Amino acid sequence: MTSIVALVFFALPLLAGAAVRLVGPGRRWLRLLLSFSGAFLVSVVFLHMLPELYETEGAMVGAWVLAGFLLQVVLEFFSSGIEHGHIHVHEHTGLRHHPLPWITLASLSLHSFAEGMPFADAHVAGDLPFVTGVVLHKVPMAVALATVLLRSEVPVTWSWVMLGLFAVAAPAGMWAGHLAGAWLDGHFLQHMLALAIGMLLHIGTTIIFESSPEHRFNATRFVAVLAGVVLAALSVH
Repeated sequence: MTSIVALVFFALPLLAGAAVRLVGPGRRWLRLLLSFSGAFLVSVVFLHMLPELYETEGAMVGAWVLAGFLLQVVLEFFSSGIEHGHIHVHEHTGLRHHPLPWITLASLSLHSFAEGMPFADAHVAGDLPFVTGVVLHKVPMAVALATVLLRSEVPVTWSWVMLGLFAVAAPAGMWAGHLAGAWLDGHFLQHMLALAIGMLLHIGTTIIFESSPEHRFNATRFVAVLAGVVLAALSVH
């Protein structure tokens, strides 16, 4: 199962890059997917992953969750919030003019690497609701990155190289988690899972809070959020 998850994590950014270049990003469907994925992910974490972690690891797991939450705050300072679908393109952001795409890539890759580590555990990789939540979160993130690269006038070859580097980050994290888990105590991958959950909680809650940036009720997005919550609740029971 871990090899299948690694393949999915690798393929997503490349498929997103191809989709953006062929059909272009649809901002409306991307926002709805963000709202749905954020609600689904947060619900799976609160209803399923966190209770299990606290049961097996005890109260100290909270420190790792908090560390992941704070790590994501730092990473988003460099990524400009692409993790939750923000697409910021500044003038002259091509490779020859500005280092922003590389900084963004490094931040996103570190996020993806850390997020991938706990999936070295076959139990986590086989947890369909959690895997689904992470995949749903990765799709808009990959689309946003591909869109930034396209709009930043990054040369096509370099754009695919950068997407390829991002694509291998999560499988590389899984490989590193496998090696570290074999050398360190059995709690290491559980701690990395708590760290990843903290990062995902930051992203998921930010998506939900930003679903109505004008502080107006949006029925369509509310339905997307509600659908995410209901489907997550059904999937974990």
